Amino acid sequence: MSRYLRPPNTPLFVRDVADDTRSEDLCREFGRFGPIVDVYAPLDFYTLHPRGFAYVQFEDVHDAEDALHNLDRK
Repeated sequence: MSRYLRPPNTPLFVRDVADDTRSEDLCREFGRFGPIVDVYAPLDFYTLHPRGFAYVQFEDVHDAEDALHNLDRK
């Protein structure tokens, strides 16, 4: 049996992110649940506008699960 039941650094997929949301805003909101490794909010290649989704990667899977549970549908 493997050491982990799931990957230890699984990022959260966050959708319906407003166009004016910055990575710092996501870091502040999700950072309440634990240390964050990375926040990635991709931009459209041609328009350079946000694409409406982001990935937030936590150091610990349990912090990611807490954030998922508490921020779902917010």
